[in-house]
Amino acid sequence: MKAHTHTRSSRNLGLLYFLDFLVVFLGISVSFWMNEWNSSRKNEQLHQMDIHALLVDLEHDRQSLDRVHEHILEGDAKALRLIHVIQSQREQTLPYKGFVDSIIAIGFVYNYSTFFMVDATYKSLVNADRIQSFPPEVNLSLRDYYEAAAKQVDDNNHLVDGVSMNYYNESHPFLNYMLMDSTQTIEENRLFFKDDAIRQHYSDLQFYFRTLALKDRIKLHMRQVRVYMAKLNHLDSLVRSHAKNARTTEASPL
Repeated sequence: MKAHTHTRSSRNLGLLYFLDFLVVFLGISVSFWMNEWNSSRKNEQLHQMDIHALLVDLEHDRQSLDRVHEHILEGDAKALRLIHVIQSQREQTLPYKGFVDSIIAIGFVYNYSTFFMVDATYKSLVNADRIQSFPPEVNLSLRDYYEAAAKQVDDNNHLVDGVSMNYYNESHPFLNYMLMDSTQTIEENRLFFKDDAIRQHYSDLQFYFRTLALKDRIKLHMRQVRVYMAKLNHLDSLVRSHAKNARTTEASPL
């Protein structure tokens, strides 16, 4: 009888130990799961903020590229117009006075507007290693736009700036003269071209050649800007598609 009672007591004690272990195990598991859930939720919220910040940066770049593209189109048209004026003057179908008035009317050929992308969000993603939260296709497009394209942007900007500055300083100094006082009348601007040395400078073949070179650089700049636009649009489309999928996944039940 005593042995039977002792066996039951041992079994009850074992059951109590098991229940205590089960309670502790479940408590730890639930706590761990809650921490994981909270961490996953915070990461998802942070990822949504990163997506939004990227789209804001890309929209800023799009507006900047649109402005640069408009300036390029205007510069390309003005450069072509100036080339025709120079050709007419060299063919002696346009008198020097008409040549001067045409130059004054055209004014600045190109304001060498360049593009600088906003990459603060991308750098933050790379530094914090949160770029890995994006799918491989988006990740690859991000690196292509913010690294490969950015290098092309920087190199092209230096070329455009250099060609434009040299053109205004060495080939078309009247434009620097205009900057001194933009309120001058056409008669006052005509005085700049009265000097025999200046007349010789603008009649020289080098003015024609360098204007052709400027137009060529504007055309190349236009092609590059359109490449940036295509890369931007592709990346923007991928990020928006990923954002839509991420929201759908977050809203779906487990």
